[in-house]
Amino acid sequence: MSGLPEGWCEAKLEDLAVVNPGRLEGVWSGATVSFVPMPAVSDVEGEIVSPSVRPFAEVSKGYTQFQERDVIFAKITPCMENGKIAVARSLENGVACGSTEFHIVRPLGGISADYIWRYLRQKSFRDDAEASMTGAVGQRRVPATYLKESQLPLPPLPEQRRIVTKIDGLTGKSKRARDHLDHIPRLVEKYKQAVLAAAFRGDLTREWRAAQPNGVAGGIDALTRVRDERNAARVRAGLRSKGRNRSVPSKVVNLVKLPRTWTWLTFDDCSWDMTVGHVGPMKDRYVAEGIAFLRSLNVRANRIDLRKVVFIDEAFSNELKKSRLHPGDLVVVRTGEPGVAAVIPPELAEANCSDLVICRLISSANPHFAAYYMNSDYAKSVVAGFQVGVAQQHFNVGAMSEMPLPFAPIEEQAEIVRRIEIAFTWIKRLASEATSASKLIDHLDQSVLAKAFRGELVSQDPADEPAVVLLERIKAERSVAPQPRRGRRVTS
Repeated sequence: MSGLPEGWCEAKLEDLAVVNPGRLEGVWSGATVSFVPMPAVSDVEGEIVSPSVRPFAEVSKGYTQFQERDVIFAKITPCMENGKIAVARSLENGVACGSTEFHIVRPLGGISADYIWRYLRQKSFRDDAEASMTGAVGQRRVPATYLKESQLPLPPLPEQRRIVTKIDGLTGKSKRARDHLDHIPRLVEKYKQAVLAAAFRGDLTREWRAAQPNGVAGGIDALTRVRDERNAARVRAGLRSKGRNRSVPSKVVNLVKLPRTWTWLTFDDCSWDMTVGHVGPMKDRYVAEGIAFLRSLNVRANRIDLRKVVFIDEAFSNELKKSRLHPGDLVVVRTGEPGVAAVIPPELAEANCSDLVICRLISSANPHFAAYYMNSDYAKSVVAGFQVGVAQQHFNVGAMSEMPLPFAPIEEQAEIVRRIEIAFTWIKRLASEATSASKLIDHLDQSVLAKAFRGELVSQDPADEPAVVLLERIKAERSVAPQPRRGRRVTS
């Protein structure tokens, strides 16, 4: 380091503090102490959250011991990388025992523990510490020698306190901003569901319906027309009748009142074919390249996720003709997250699947309209009532046949899909901007720390005792201090 302000100096951490001072002295028999496991250390606030209290005798061996105002530093990955570092405060009897994966830094000469903690919290410091790690992958640790040899910029004691106060004020503001931003994902989901609720009770297109010059076709005769269209499509496909028509079951209650030109139908009414993807063993059937084979994990709300897609060969796909997928098919998850739905896109003109309900809708039913509906809170509540199974809840074809669908005229379905997609695009942009803002706040916090340790955050006071004098005093005090005895310590 160079170019430090007047009154500052550079020092090794081991010149300012004792690193891993060892077992505590003077802990009496029968004492209780705070017990601090790794999860109790906050990643952000530098605090110990809700430590438990245990008898000292239970934790006097095999755990790291520390006391008030010690800085605890997680030395193991990924806890160190995530910033699990804290100043010990509010401990039972002023002492604690904790994870053996802590390094303990005990400041000397009145040096601010909060100043040291903030220096170690810098991402740049933790990045350098990561490069020093030793051990196997996944269990690598920062050696104590790295901390001891680390060089710190040291201001005078009064300036340390001024720096800590200034950082607290600035990061307090950024924390409040971050807290507000953290609420946005929850608000985003609530707003999406509000849009869907308005869409499927007809509110989203109320003005659109009123503006149609010739009105909107639909109404009470929709059931007959839809079933006629469905039956004709089955004949063209060479499919026999599925048997009795499925009506909205009695278990579905509180069907919302729909616009005059809408009606409640079932997916059985609107699907000329409904089946289930392949159910059976797949061991050794996957290949490196071939026909995309969708599973439940590939179906997300209103989209197909191909990041973990697997493949089968063409010969096996030909054996599974029933579960072949076509663009425009509505696929619904049976197991895992039952009821989640998406539409097969054009780029998956040749695909197959396992354990998904496949709905092939008539031309009077827009599959995207149906998918958005299935992913609404109302439809989810109906699906929950249909689920069967104890260890593994699933949603079967029979339940999908009986699922109620608020059926609107096809032109209005298309308009509803268009409006939902416009609203969702705006919501996605809002969420993206919130994520970017959170990252900017993180960068701002790190910039504040960097500025603080260059001596640019607060002004210097010429009357402050120079840091080099403080260092000399600490050195002198350590030279005359009694050395700790080695071996087993006896509590009194």
